[in-house]
Amino acid sequence: MDPASAIGVAAAAMQFAELTFKVTKRIAVFTILSDASDDVEGPKAFVESLRNQLRLLNHAIRRIEEGLTSNQDKFQSEEILELGEYVTNLNRQGEKLDELLNKYLPSDDASTPTKLLAALKSIATDVEIKSVMDRIKELHPLLTTFLLTSIAFKDRPVLDVKGVRGTGTENDRQQPRLGTIYQVSRYEVRHFVDRPRVLAQIDRLLRGADTHWPKIAILQGMGGQGKTQLALRYCGNARFRNTHDCIFWIDASTKASTIQGLEKASEELNNEGQVLLDSDARAAFVRRKLAADTLKWLLVFDNYDDPTAFDLRDYIPSGPLGNVLITSRSTDTDRIGPMVHVSGMTESEAIELLFKQLDILNDGKDQVSAAKIVTRLGYLPLAIDQAGAYMKAECLPLVEFLDHYEQSARDILESVPSLWEYNELAPNKDGETTADVVAKTVFTTWNLSFTLLKPSTPIGAMKVTVLSLLAFFGHGISEKYFETYYSTTATSQQAECMALFTDEKQQWSSRKFDSVMREFSRLSLITSIDTERRDAKYALVYLHPLVRDWINLRQDIQTHKANFITFTRILGASLSSGFWEDSHYECGFRMSFAECRHLERHLLQWKETFERHRPNLRPTIAAPERDGVLAGIAAEQLIAYFLTKVLIPWSYEIFQWLWESCDMSDGRMLRIKIDAGNQVVNCLWRLGRTEEAKAKSRENYQFWKAILGDDCSSNDILHTSFTALVNTLIVTISMQDKREIIDLCKCELERIPNDAQNLPKRHELLGSILDAGRLLHQKDIRDWAFSILLDESGFRCSNAFRKEIWCCRNWYAVTQCCVNFSNDLDLMERLTKAAVEWAMDKFGLDFENTSEFLILRAIALKKIGRSGEAEAMIRDHIATTLNTGHADYLIYGRLHEGLGDVLCGQGRYEESYEAFNFALVNTQKYHTEAVDVRLLQRCGEAAMEFNVALADTHFTARLQLLKKTEQWDWIVEAMMVLYGAKLLSKSETASQDALDLMVEGLEVYGLAVVYGKSSTPQEPLREIKATINLEDSDSVPSPAEDEAVYELLSKRISRHYGFELLIRMAPALLRATAKADAAERAYQIAKITFEKMLGTDSSDVNPSIFVALAVFYTSLRFDIDGDKQRVQDTLEWAQPVLRKYEDRRDGFDYWWEPDIEGLSALIRAPLPSQSTPPKARRRHRVASKMIQRLSSRFSRVVSFDPPGFPSSQSDLSLQHGLGSAYTVASSVARPATLASRNRGISREV
Repeated sequence: MDPASAIGVAAAAMQFAELTFKVTKRIAVFTILSDASDDVEGPKAFVESLRNQLRLLNHAIRRIEEGLTSNQDKFQSEEILELGEYVTNLNRQGEKLDELLNKYLPSDDASTPTKLLAALKSIATDVEIKSVMDRIKELHPLLTTFLLTSIAFKDRPVLDVKGVRGTGTENDRQQPRLGTIYQVSRYEVRHFVDRPRVLAQIDRLLRGADTHWPKIAILQGMGGQGKTQLALRYCGNARFRNTHDCIFWIDASTKASTIQGLEKASEELNNEGQVLLDSDARAAFVRRKLAADTLKWLLVFDNYDDPTAFDLRDYIPSGPLGNVLITSRSTDTDRIGPMVHVSGMTESEAIELLFKQLDILNDGKDQVSAAKIVTRLGYLPLAIDQAGAYMKAECLPLVEFLDHYEQSARDILESVPSLWEYNELAPNKDGETTADVVAKTVFTTWNLSFTLLKPSTPIGAMKVTVLSLLAFFGHGISEKYFETYYSTTATSQQAECMALFTDEKQQWSSRKFDSVMREFSRLSLITSIDTERRDAKYALVYLHPLVRDWINLRQDIQTHKANFITFTRILGASLSSGFWEDSHYECGFRMSFAECRHLERHLLQWKETFERHRPNLRPTIAAPERDGVLAGIAAEQLIAYFLTKVLIPWSYEIFQWLWESCDMSDGRMLRIKIDAGNQVVNCLWRLGRTEEAKAKSRENYQFWKAILGDDCSSNDILHTSFTALVNTLIVTISMQDKREIIDLCKCELERIPNDAQNLPKRHELLGSILDAGRLLHQKDIRDWAFSILLDESGFRCSNAFRKEIWCCRNWYAVTQCCVNFSNDLDLMERLTKAAVEWAMDKFGLDFENTSEFLILRAIALKKIGRSGEAEAMIRDHIATTLNTGHADYLIYGRLHEGLGDVLCGQGRYEESYEAFNFALVNTQKYHTEAVDVRLLQRCGEAAMEFNVALADTHFTARLQLLKKTEQWDWIVEAMMVLYGAKLLSKSETASQDALDLMVEGLEVYGLAVVYGKSSTPQEPLREIKATINLEDSDSVPSPAEDEAVYELLSKRISRHYGFELLIRMAPALLRATAKADAAERAYQIAKITFEKMLGTDSSDVNPSIFVALAVFYTSLRFDIDGDKQRVQDTLEWAQPVLRKYEDRRDGFDYWWEPDIEGLSALIRAPLPSQSTPPKARRRHRVASKMIQRLSSRFSRVVSFDPPGFPSSQSDLSLQHGLGSAYTVASSVARPATLASRNRGISREV
């Protein structure tokens, strides 16, 4: 796809965003009016609704613009064209709205309250403004669906590559004057990239006003940073600028090479023919000559890396006209003169060097690949040059280099072409340099530093081990890791190198740690070290990525494995120090956000090395025996727990390895194995592999039963495995799983003695039963478990029991049940408060479970009547989480879902929708399909109050998602909800859609319905066992005539009987096909089945639901034929039914109250039918087809692949709109646009 197309649409989207912002800002002036009516149909409410609609659209359009800008190359042309039409239409409507508002809005100098009030009333009554807003509301669902399907679920690019512009240009230079002495033996690379900042710093030091003689500049940096090439470029510039009379280049890597370089200089300077007997005399002559003469000179001392070998100051002349430039890796050279620290290139410089080495033009096609390569090479010029030479020699494309590097790093880092500009003196076996010149590579550049550690001595060997351990870490290594490892590990199990960091009393010594790290720094083996501890207690060490590669590559496999095991113990000790546990499913780490982010980097490095040694490793015990579920714990186990929050696939692999690797003859390993098996199940569930998780949990339970026996009550391991099975079943969509939970837990309760010792197990089982009963809507089971838990815990009197017995599952199950179903407001208030206190004590503020309890507390406060306090509490928690930098998307999503719940209770539906939609779109990749189903439902519920078409979009997506699961209870529920939205929709095709939904729904019961040519000839959802032919209008069969049909209509799935779907077909048939006979037949068949079911003593059919639907159908028939007798018959039938079965109506009156009064009024004053203008019908029909098509596409693209931790936090900016930006806290009541006859259907939604 042409990126320009995406950019064009993005620009149009931004244009609309700016337009909506402008309009929203202009109409905000009306908020100051106190005289305007605040009722739901008043002018002020209309403008406020307009303002909310535009704000929601602004958020959606900005998300789309961001997605288009960052994912240009990931869209199909058809998607862009489709979106372009939507955005163009939006801009057209937005401009029209702006023009219409201009007619009424007064100028700034005339904005008196009186004129504002007049303008407000005019805007609210303008038909054209309402028409424009209707069209904009129709386009909102289309944009939302596009956002859900084409942007929210596409991967965002990880790297933001800036534009690159070359800086090294070849300028016309002057020719040097003939008398200049230029004795430089090194070659400048042909593809040198200018680094003007560094060269300017050198020039400032050597040509400044410093009174010291001579002027000195030292280029200090690690090997391979380009210090020599920068010095060569400076010499070349000085020569062509004619700033010096003589320039000499001296290799200062050793004392001998320094004297040798001065000898060569003496040959040029000794124009008088003085007799110089030896090397020392020649070196002394050069010093005297340059100090006393009138020559302007420049001496370059290259590679002065070991100041301990000799003092270079003994060879520097002191003449006033001289300049000295030194290159060195050692930071100790700062005593000679001022330093210019040479670090890596900038990204643009590094990319330019790579393209120059490859002799290719940077046309932007390979920009991203090049940026990734130079980042991996740490912007080190020597490595980039070497990599470019290797790619050129091997004809290796840029895009393939990194994969090749990970497999063949040593070959690449040692490989050089024949004519290589980088050279150095070869060392002998003792590490001393010789006269032989060899090619300098990335792999050899740190060999000198390594030899200076004296690895053959005991102390040197320990320093090499420490260096090897540092190479396993990621970026930024804290002293704390080593200190924690030393203080928590038995002396017999510690690595010998820890002796370097302890004092005479065998206590940890930060001073000694700093000393060793400074030595590494002086040798350029680490790039930097922060030992000042201004912001932290511990020192921080930084290693260059190529130094890390070099250290790892020089170790043999056995040494590398032994050092890796020590590294694993170090990480395990750090994780163990902050680890807590509540049950085998509730554990975590008490760490700050910054500590977690640092650990993540190191664990990612750990995982790569782990894969290398995995076949030859065994679990590493990380901590001594501990109390609790995890009595024995392995370092790899702790790492896998930590990675569960970051990279679930990796966590799954490690737990699976632990399960396979543990030797059960070791008691500690037995504990590790049982936990590993449970966590494999947990990871499978988090990965969305629900069926695999269920199968694995059953397999584990049977495995342990075969080993330990059947009695869970006397064996903690078996009980833990049983609990893991129950926890897996509770989080699935399947209702059958919930019934299985109740049966399993009741059976287990009978085995466990009802005494104080087994009370925790009993309450854990009761909590699971409570959860399952709540999800199954089994009030008796739910209330039974709830009552026992409260009574046995003494919670009706005190909260002391909570800290001793309950785990998180007990707390959550009981608190949630109390909030959702209890009418005891005092108990609700005390219980939620106690739950939050317990969670704060147990987990701290940043843990996911704490947020769950805060949400329950907020819902309770809302029910008690303290909505303002509830909203403030959640907003404060969101703000606190932001301020601490916590970036857990799951927590953000749940908090915004809770906020949406509170806002919905206040009637602020647009804001509520925004909160729910944030939770859905921004956290979709981080939760399971069950959560997606719930959030789509919540979005739809909120949208129903202000935009039915938008609600339709979410409900349709939810149904399509559920169809993949074949969970028929949920599918039928979703169909009922979507049916209600369809009937309330203005779309011309909505009635046909509703009819098709009920036909499809009856297929779930095993029934096929034939009502004419309009019937959809598609594959049924389930096997068809009987057929209802609504075209045969001769008679309505009795139950005896067609027992199969009535048996299936009497079947209950979820909370709905088959006849309830059939009666819903009747009004849909009237609206969609005008087939009154078919509608009447459907109504009569459903009515006969209903009456038969009412006569059954065991039936729990609620008459209010069916009677309400019958009243609704009758009123629609009256609108068509005006038959008052049918109305009278329905009234005479309905009222006795409601009186006779009054006892079955408890709990349903609020949701289904048949509109008997409204139906009676039809006999006296029938309502005239209203028709929709043809143009509007066409528009609604097109919009509905678009929604159906886009919703279908949503169901295809929604996936639940596990992500990595977000590489960018830009998505989180949306939540700011849910904070203090809402300055007008006005409650928007439910729109009074629905006829009373539709009230039952809308309330069901």
